[in-house]
Amino acid sequence: MKLDKRERVIIVGCGRLGSRLATMLSNKGYQVVIIDNEKNAFRKLPESFGGFQVKADGIDLDTLKYVDIDDASMLVACTGNDNLNSLIAQIASRVYGVPNVYVRFEDTDKELLIKGFNIQGIYPFKLTMGVFEESLFDGEEEDEE
Repeated sequence: MKLDKRERVIIVGCGRLGSRLATMLSNKGYQVVIIDNEKNAFRKLPESFGGFQVKADGIDLDTLKYVDIDDASMLVACTGNDNLNSLIAQIASRVYGVPNVYVRFEDTDKELLIKGFNIQGIYPFKLTMGVFEESLFDGEEEDEE
């Protein structure tokens, strides 16, 4: 059965971020495929998870073909390795033309790896600092010099 392209989401990495994204998107009705090379990683998914779990290497082209990357409307690369995430994201964007590609980076300097490509960076450190700063200074006006 060929799935509607708008509904296919592939997530590579079933850590905290990947498992929560997969659960959220699955609950919203998306067809979610989550890939991880560690079988134990999938235990982070709730029993109610309605997507597909694939124990494989997310950078392997045969794996990406197996999960129908050609039909994906979104791919999120969120393993624990910035370089691996960058490579997966570039393959998804440049080789397979996935229209919405997101990559998780711990090191904000890695942003240079995706500059000029149709890839969006996710930076947990920046997001955390932004939320913390917002909660710390909520409602205060900035001093002007």
